[in-house]
Amino acid sequence: MKSAIEKAARRAAFELFNRRDGHPGIRRYLDEFNRFSVQDASAQQAHAFQRLQAIVRYAYQHSPYYAESWNARGVHPSQLKALAVIQRFGFIDKETIKSNKERLKSTTISSLQSTTSFTGGTSGTQTSFLIDRICTATRMGRQWAILERCGYRIGARCGLVWGVHDDLLPASGATRLKWRLRNFASGKETLHCAVLTPSNMAEFQRRLLRFRPDVLYGYPDAMSHFARFLVEEKLPAPQVRSIICTAEKLTARNRELLKSVFGGEVFNLYCTREHGCIGFECTRHNGFHVDLGSLWLEIVKDGDPVAPGGSGEIVITDFNNLAMPFIRNRIGDYGRLAESPCDCGCALPMLQQLEGRVTDTLYRADGSKIDGGLLTDIFIDTREIKAMQIIQTDIDRVELKLVVTDNFTEDTERLALAELQPMLGPGIRIEVKKVDEIPRNPVSGKYQEVICRVRPQGNGQP
Repeated sequence: MKSAIEKAARRAAFELFNRRDGHPGIRRYLDEFNRFSVQDASAQQAHAFQRLQAIVRYAYQHSPYYAESWNARGVHPSQLKALAVIQRFGFIDKETIKSNKERLKSTTISSLQSTTSFTGGTSGTQTSFLIDRICTATRMGRQWAILERCGYRIGARCGLVWGVHDDLLPASGATRLKWRLRNFASGKETLHCAVLTPSNMAEFQRRLLRFRPDVLYGYPDAMSHFARFLVEEKLPAPQVRSIICTAEKLTARNRELLKSVFGGEVFNLYCTREHGCIGFECTRHNGFHVDLGSLWLEIVKDGDPVAPGGSGEIVITDFNNLAMPFIRNRIGDYGRLAESPCDCGCALPMLQQLEGRVTDTLYRADGSKIDGGLLTDIFIDTREIKAMQIIQTDIDRVELKLVVTDNFTEDTERLALAELQPMLGPGIRIEVKKVDEIPRNPVSGKYQEVICRVRPQGNGQP
């Protein structure tokens, strides 16, 4: 009874603060997602195409950048009568956003109707963009509908393992009482994972045992780091109903570890700060259902469309953000659409695989490219290696940082190099460095497994 009253109080406080923040209607958007997600594929596709046409018209009419860019390309929103035509409208990317902020802004959304956010990413290169308040409420409502499918309802207690410092700060001018009320409304106990030390993980474990969360939510690698700490220190782990991962790649090994330590079913979300929740796992766990009611997702290779089943770069057109429309945004991820829908019965298209980031690309000595996403799981079966990071510092030099167990030997290192060297090709010198920990990105709190410091020249070769 006490738990039910507490959850009801949290839900009421949550809705109150959202109204005060200018984000009303979250419940309505939650219900809209639920209605949309059970429609058949043809109805979903028709709705998405109408929204695609609408946001392209809006961008042309109210965002100077698009009017100028599309006029120069000889395209007009009136030509968008079939999906294939969207390919004529060009792309934007993070550099476009950074260089054209004023011209990308909508002329109809005032500063009072929008807030400033920042692009994500593990590289540390961020740029600001605007998001209107209705878009924020829409995304929050739709994401809560998704979270409910993962066993996390508004009002439930959540252990949060997060890394973006600004997300964890009190609002400007907030009193201590208001901040405590907001914490109560959110129902979260938080571990800032930008720096994970034995002392702060031990303190978080004590807080979680008192708090008794229903859900663990956050960066999968950071939560796995916390899980390994509990196992190694023989500390009791809080048991939860669901473990929800986002912001970093979830490996098969970490999925198994999280479930074994915390007991809950593990779900994976595909989210970005620019576009909210792009996709989500269902209980089948065989890929991400794409929220076709909020965005249009394309897979392209060398600028051309790739059919389902083929790998390429992920391109997003956002239907909701009117303050700064993002049309065909190259977000820096690689993926592959499934050729058929999930057998769970939901008709939403499936992003079958998220294959890494564009910034993960390394180079062989002959200048050919290596998809860094192929390297992230290379030592997954080597139990003596707890974590790794590959840094290409020059065209012929790679630094391999390893966090190892006490069982790591010269033979283990030799086998690891024998596995990595053929993928890098001849002419690459690998320098192994054993380290106590691999620092996270200080801006995003994320853990980056592959880093390339070699910059390609104009012909695409380093």
